[in-house]
Amino acid sequence: MKICPQCDTGYPDNAVTCPTHGGLLSEIIDLRPGMLIRKTYRIERLLGKGGMGSVYLARHELMDAPRALKFLSHELNSDEAFTRRFLREGRMLRQVRHKNVVDCGDLERAEDERLFFAMEFVDGPDLRGLMHQAGGRLDGPEALSIARGIAEGLGAAHALGMVHRDIKPENVLMARDKSGWVPKIADFGIVTTVESSTVYKTTRGSLLTPPYAAPEQWRGTRASELDGRTDLYALGGVLFEMLTGQTVFEAENYEGWLFEHLQTPPRPPSSLRPELAGWKGLDALVLRLLAKNREDRPGDIAELLGLIDAVRPAAPASQPTVQEIRRPTMIEPEPMRPTPETIPVPTPNRKSGQIGQTEQIGQARQAGQVTRLSPELDAEPKAEAIKPRRGAKWIPEVIIVVVVLVVFFFSWQGSRTRDENLSAASPTQTPSGTESQPATDTNSTVSPQSPAGLYQQASGLNDQYHYKEAVPLYKQSCDGGYMDACYSLGFIYDIGRGGVQQSFPRAISYYTKACDAGNAIGCAGLGAMYDTGRGVRQDLSLAAALYTKGCDGGNGTACNNLGVALMHGAGVKEDKDKAREVLKRGCSLGDQTACEWLKKL
Repeated sequence: MKICPQCDTGYPDNAVTCPTHGGLLSEIIDLRPGMLIRKTYRIERLLGKGGMGSVYLARHELMDAPRALKFLSHELNSDEAFTRRFLREGRMLRQVRHKNVVDCGDLERAEDERLFFAMEFVDGPDLRGLMHQAGGRLDGPEALSIARGIAEGLGAAHALGMVHRDIKPENVLMARDKSGWVPKIADFGIVTTVESSTVYKTTRGSLLTPPYAAPEQWRGTRASELDGRTDLYALGGVLFEMLTGQTVFEAENYEGWLFEHLQTPPRPPSSLRPELAGWKGLDALVLRLLAKNREDRPGDIAELLGLIDAVRPAAPASQPTVQEIRRPTMIEPEPMRPTPETIPVPTPNRKSGQIGQTEQIGQARQAGQVTRLSPELDAEPKAEAIKPRRGAKWIPEVIIVVVVLVVFFFSWQGSRTRDENLSAASPTQTPSGTESQPATDTNSTVSPQSPAGLYQQASGLNDQYHYKEAVPLYKQSCDGGYMDACYSLGFIYDIGRGGVQQSFPRAISYYTKACDAGNAIGCAGLGAMYDTGRGVRQDLSLAAALYTKGCDGGNGTACNNLGVALMHGAGVKEDKDKAREVLKRGCSLGDQTACEWLKKL
């Protein structure tokens, strides 16, 4: 049997290369029980095999003690890059002496010249296996205890200047002692690795485990420039998975994982397990570990241990906290996260008269309060100021919905959108199937100084990632009445990109201007901010009203978000029939996530 070192896929003995990655396959030759290696280690059984080789349980003849022997495969034994990596792992493990790191002996060569080293035998599952045995997730106290142990082991490595770079459940072995499970970090194979062999270059030269790799790793930051905070991000992903049974993000390809880790806000564990909301500091701890900017993560292991120790358990079930009593049913965020195929194109300058009953939002905003839109919406109206407040904090217990609505919009479909929106000879049809009129010129040629022309110039700069230069042109176009430009400004300030500082008040202002003028995607963007509490006081009722206006205006994402809110009673009265109607509209407008939710009703 042969196996691919990159994907661990098995192939017949006559195969030479992996059809997926193009690299040489490794021949796996199992050692037989009873074989004596170097007159010291007697093989008992195979523990596991992977792309780089195999691990056997053996008994040290003189010490009469179990050892785990890790062998490099025959073919990779002659590959200089893999050999360096294997030697590095053995040397790194040899240096780190800590109860939460697998103990390692000397590097040796077997009789057939294969490299191997002896390790402490951990008679237990890896963390992935432990979670599987527990039904997919762990109790809060156990998850925190294991996370603390992993952190302490990482602290020992970091103190020696090492960054593990591949913390994941499979690389954490679980031992037992009188106090319970003791995590032990293994596989230091890519510590400070800079070079990679051909087989890895075929997968973009990255040695990454997608669900746990930090944003700086996805950006291609050199190994020498990484520090311990990269490991803390991965630990945050592992802790999230221990608590919820799911990874923080889900994707199907390299581009999808890249987008998720660089752009999508992480969801708090309590969004999947509401009972965790009563744990003081737990959501905040996980979200801080998963911060996109490593400067926002704990600075070192000592700070992290303090944050872990500060987490307080939830109140007993018989005495629920006020927060738990008032907590709304969580909306699962996954189906509400758009992909490039489902991102709707903004509809420019749709007249407010086409919106219908939901014009009341503008009147409510002028009155400084949220009003009831219809008997189906906002069963408990709130008289609450909606002006965004500076310094409003991120609320980790909220539902993570679509915040970054069109992160690939400008670079992926900007040209097609402009062609459709700028055609002035007659009304155009947007992908959502609704009629749209340009804000200004009706001639076949767009004047460069017209609002539409300025928008076109700004979008050209935006497509080239010159966001700072695009902002003043977008502003002129927005001031001239071209609502797509107002939405574009809101989006840029919402996420902060290309040297443009993030500003939630400005984002709110431009989204509001676009929405008030009937720009459906502007309403969806504004609704998402109130839904998640980004830069404003969270107001689910107002979010539902804004989603209604966006949905009425022909935006599929707004219909999807409104439908899910109706399904779960988030800011509106729970109404499955109304949810089905709204989701059906979103699906007909091309929003595939709305179609997926329909299947669940």
